[in-house]
Amino acid sequence: MRRFTSSTTWLAASSLGLWLGLAGCSGDDTGGTDTTTSASTDPTTGTSTDPTGTATDPTATTDPTSTTAPTSTTSETTSTTDPSTTDPSTTDPSTTEPTTTDPTSDSDTGDGVCGDGEIQGDEVCDDGNTKTEAPSNGEVPHSYGDGDCLDACDLLAPTCGDGVVDAGEECDDGNDDSQDECTTSCTINDGGFDSPCVRDCGGMCDANDVLAGEIVGCENVTAPAGAEKVCFDSGHVKLLNIIDRKIYFAEGSCMVAAQKCEGVFCPGYVTFGDYDKFSDCPAGTALADRVTEEGGVKVSTKVCHKTCESDSDCRWNGHDDFWKQPGQFRCQATPDSNNVKICADAQNF
Repeated sequence: MRRFTSSTTWLAASSLGLWLGLAGCSGDDTGGTDTTTSASTDPTTGTSTDPTGTATDPTATTDPTSTTAPTSTTSETTSTTDPSTTDPSTTDPSTTEPTTTDPTSDSDTGDGVCGDGEIQGDEVCDDGNTKTEAPSNGEVPHSYGDGDCLDACDLLAPTCGDGVVDAGEECDDGNDDSQDECTTSCTINDGGFDSPCVRDCGGMCDANDVLAGEIVGCENVTAPAGAEKVCFDSGHVKLLNIIDRKIYFAEGSCMVAAQKCEGVFCPGYVTFGDYDKFSDCPAGTALADRVTEEGGVKVSTKVCHKTCESDSDCRWNGHDDFWKQPGQFRCQATPDSNNVKICADAQNF
């Protein structure tokens, strides 16, 4: 859970490996002409039924047990009940120093229990669940219910975007532009990992060729040895009767990656970086390693993704211009992140 100051410093595979590796997102195989589109191209060429997906719902629990140790040398009193029901008369006042602690306060229990519907401890909000609600509309700006709370009870969704920096928000400039210094998810856009980005290639970017064009928005991402800096964006790719994949990266996402492709259908640009030598990710990121094989094409991909503690660390309120719907970036452990929680769109899995 973010402690309302700054987030930790980002998933998905890349290029053709990305298209091959993400299960549950494929459309009908059409055969014939190869078609590849991305968020940097005309989205009308990638029309399809709007995909749906659900994000992993992390839960947070806190042990409400408190222990009171009186100063008496002959007895020790231990309370395992809610502080609000603790009877202070059980302590002998003749042998115990007076206390100024309010027995009905949450100070002895630390954080409240996120998801119980009661705002306690360090919670900013609590709507009775541990899920970040989707907006009630599909246009920008996104709309949320008055009490909609993020998964870790650390940010109230409807206050993000009102121009006031509220509890749990890193920033709030009150506009719908994630490419400026503050994203629509009220996270600081520092040009680092998981920052929004675009690829400028004259409107002709190939969704497979993630190195095509000039990347705008990842100026503070430095690729370690063996990797390349990339901007993943939403898109739709088709290759003969082998591949038909829909990929989701609302607003684009800055990462570093390396990939190799083996097989007769591998385009030359699908291999980049040095997959075999690339192994170390920068601080604040985690390595996801995936090997996929389909239709005689084997793709091995390594990507560094931003790590997180809760959805508020990710761009949970981003809008996907390619698919014309809200994005679903959430903080979750994915099948290839080795149980590490990263910012990822669940529609890719």
